Amino acid sequence: MSQYASLLIALPLFSAFFIPILKRLNKSAIMPFLVVVTLVQTGIAAWVFNEIYITGKPIIIMAGGFRPPVGINLYIGHFAAVFILVVTLASFLMTVFSMRAVNVEPKDKYAMLFLLLMLGATGMIATGDIFNLFVFMEITAISAYALTAYNKTGESSEAALKYVVLGGIGSSFFLVGIALIYGSLGTLNMAHIGQLASMINPTAAKIGLALLIFGLAVEAEQFPLNAWAPDAYQEAPHPVTAMFSAFVVKASLYAIGRIIYILSAAEGWSSVLRLLIVLGTLTVIVGEMSALRQNNVKRMFAYSSIAQVGLIAMGLALGTESGVSASVFHMFNHAIVKALMFLAVGYVAIELGGVEMSKFEGLGKRMPITAFAITVGAISIIGIPLFNVFWSKIQLILAALNAEYTWVVALILGASLIEATYYIRLIHTMWFKGEGEKVKENSVLALIMLLLVAFIIVIGIYPEPFWDVMQKAGRDIFDVAQYVKNVPLMGVSP
Repeated sequence: MSQYASLLIALPLFSAFFIPILKRLNKSAIMPFLVVVTLVQTGIAAWVFNEIYITGKPIIIMAGGFRPPVGINLYIGHFAAVFILVVTLASFLMTVFSMRAVNVEPKDKYAMLFLLLMLGATGMIATGDIFNLFVFMEITAISAYALTAYNKTGESSEAALKYVVLGGIGSSFFLVGIALIYGSLGTLNMAHIGQLASMINPTAAKIGLALLIFGLAVEAEQFPLNAWAPDAYQEAPHPVTAMFSAFVVKASLYAIGRIIYILSAAEGWSSVLRLLIVLGTLTVIVGEMSALRQNNVKRMFAYSSIAQVGLIAMGLALGTESGVSASVFHMFNHAIVKALMFLAVGYVAIELGGVEMSKFEGLGKRMPITAFAITVGAISIIGIPLFNVFWSKIQLILAALNAEYTWVVALILGASLIEATYYIRLIHTMWFKGEGEKVKENSVLALIMLLLVAFIIVIGIYPEPFWDVMQKAGRDIFDVAQYVKNVPLMGVSP
């Protein structure tokens, strides 16, 4: 069973290296090949998800057959099963969009980087080792830098440079944090760290954890290390922007959650949670206030995304199982909504030549399906009942009340009011302003948008089965004792 699950890492890696050969054989086959690879990857991820949720047991892959902590292991539990499926499905949908959206050459480089971005995010979610987490984080980051600059304009190069500088700072923090943890405990395996956490030097634990959080904060778009995000979202190819929001940031948030909770037995742990609460709060405030001032719709969506990510970080930092499960639910809902919204706004840019607010005037008459998709996404993000994000915001509010963080409730409600202000402005512009010639919408992209809209509404009307899955995924992060028990450590004891 585990050998099939290991294809989640092997398939995109080998496919990426096969693309230069394919270029020599038949250059026009590159993009269809990318669609096929991501479709197969989605099939494997769906099988893994089904296997884990039926048996209730994680799939553990041991490299070379060596048991951890000597060997490297991948751990695909309830959380990884859900979010690897999100990664692969979002990647597949964006490869279909790439067929229409990506015209800049060389497409072989785009396809390779696309697969490596998917591989990096999958590896970050599945790894059971903090050094390999760093390796997969670097694969994700380097692919993201190159994809940000892919359009070869001055603006895209500048956005990529900002991303590289902040990403380099984040990687340095992360590596020093790993060194501190390893120096104190003598292990890199997450389950083994969880087992030994109570023995760690309190100073090493606090500084090491803070450095690891700051290191991941770049990809997780946490203030003040998220200055790269709006420019990168604006300048990257449209399908890549959707991938950044749908799963690259989610992989980093998961890594923050996993690292924090495996060290929950360390002395001074609660002070690190307070640090993450502060980062999350500032991220929400800066994101929402910045979104309010935007005239570029893609940039507005980027700042809105940053604010939602701040809410997810705060849920993880509540220190309770309900907080973690609420965050996981919000991650899932946000991934669906933002994949839809960035797909739709990217399609508008292709058809109408830009993403300024003026281009959206009369969109309801010119591109009704696309305008409908953006409207549903916007209403959902605000937190209106009968749409998916409403339920995850409710769960975050309940978790904050249970943890006695009453002011977090005020922050969530305040953020929703600001979201309502700028999203209703956009909806009004699309449906009640301007005229224009009707555009024939691409039937495949229209179908993808309508499927995502249907998914948003189904979760909104029937949230219980999805919430059950998210609770299991949240428990996977929160219940460290069970995580340690599941990993077959090689004859080690605390």
